[in-house]
Amino acid sequence: MITIASESIELKTQVLGMRIFREDESQSSRYLSKHFWIKKILGISFRYPNLKVEMFRFVDVLPSLRSSREITEHFILYLLNKDTEIPNWIRPFLRFLLGIFPISFLFGVGIRAVVLRTSGNFIAGKDFKEAAKRLKKLRKKDSVFTLDILGESALSEKEANVYQKQYLRTIENLDSFAGSETTNYGACPFVNVSVKCSSLYSQISSLAKEESAAVLKEKLRPILRLAKSRNYFLNLDAEQYDYKEILISLALEIFSEPEFSDYPHFGIVIQTYLKDSRKELIQILEYSKTRKIPITVRLVKGAYWEYEVIRAKEKGWEIPVFENKAETDLNYEECAKILLDSYPRILSAFASHNIRSLSAILTYAESKGISKRDFEIQMLYGMGDSYKVVLKKMGYRIREYTPLGDILPGMAYLVRRLLENTSNQGFLQNFLSGRMDYSHLLKNPKESISNAELL
Repeated sequence: MITIASESIELKTQVLGMRIFREDESQSSRYLSKHFWIKKILGISFRYPNLKVEMFRFVDVLPSLRSSREITEHFILYLLNKDTEIPNWIRPFLRFLLGIFPISFLFGVGIRAVVLRTSGNFIAGKDFKEAAKRLKKLRKKDSVFTLDILGESALSEKEANVYQKQYLRTIENLDSFAGSETTNYGACPFVNVSVKCSSLYSQISSLAKEESAAVLKEKLRPILRLAKSRNYFLNLDAEQYDYKEILISLALEIFSEPEFSDYPHFGIVIQTYLKDSRKELIQILEYSKTRKIPITVRLVKGAYWEYEVIRAKEKGWEIPVFENKAETDLNYEECAKILLDSYPRILSAFASHNIRSLSAILTYAESKGISKRDFEIQMLYGMGDSYKVVLKKMGYRIREYTPLGDILPGMAYLVRRLLENTSNQGFLQNFLSGRMDYSHLLKNPKESISNAELL
């Protein structure tokens, strides 16, 4: 049953969302030119879904290709030899054309250049020295950041040790960005670092949870100690579903150790595309009651959706994620309300580019009397820049999730971001067509679910 209060909040959500969109119109045009290639890629992905999958697979393997010839050969393999929407009549001609030197060479060079240029919009730099320039620009724009060191799961302990040293070295280099903002619940550090646990231990496994957690604690403690000594925020990132239980229990255990239990600047991530995400959230809420100081939860929708669906189907397992996007959106809003209801024991960071989701959260926070600076909105570096400007003008704190690392090895990150954002069909289709149907974009996910159930 819909109450008068919920009707009022929904109405205010619509009004706020419309305001954000209208104010965004004056900002967005200046940010479109740098996304020329990404707009083209996303446009293709909407019209040709099979081509999208193969195109992203091609981009994912690009870092391992050493020559222009290899790039061209793999382009042919993934996009011309697979079942995509490219017409059969033109494929022989394209294969012939790409087999001619210097066309094949120039094509390979061009592909690499486009990918590097596109990736550069979303990755701050290959190393801290290069990234520092962009981080300073963020601070001048009144944004703060959370640094993410790019890299997939470590393949060996030697590689895991390299990642650990990289985290330590990065934290040591952040002194020039130190500082904090005073809020109603205390200080909020400007410096924030996200740690990917699978990069610290090559043998992490759901079949060896206790051993995995024990090794990860040893790897994490030096990083946590250094962050604490500098008064920086440290966040344990979410990863694949297989690792979820390990990471949740690991976080709650290590944050409870005597040397860390009195430190307020640790956080954990909840992915709302997971069907059991609310159970994990309740677990964290119960844990927060045992602490004298708050813990932060970053609420995300999740970036491994296609991986989780494909893997579950291959193994014959129950799919752990919602298959209907509206269910994820609704769960995100409901989990956000639980977090805001738990303030100030739980501090919240809402990571989303979905204006409907953000409008619902901001409206609910206002109804609870929570200050605009007592939680934060997180967005990806290089994405949604015009929205960031609008929200900052409204008084909200924006933190940008900022990747650091070599661009080509960071392809897996870029592919996940592209896949994640191409799942936001409504927003991007409007963005690409230039026709913004705001009422559709602000539609309550409950309505979408109800309509789907009637079909």
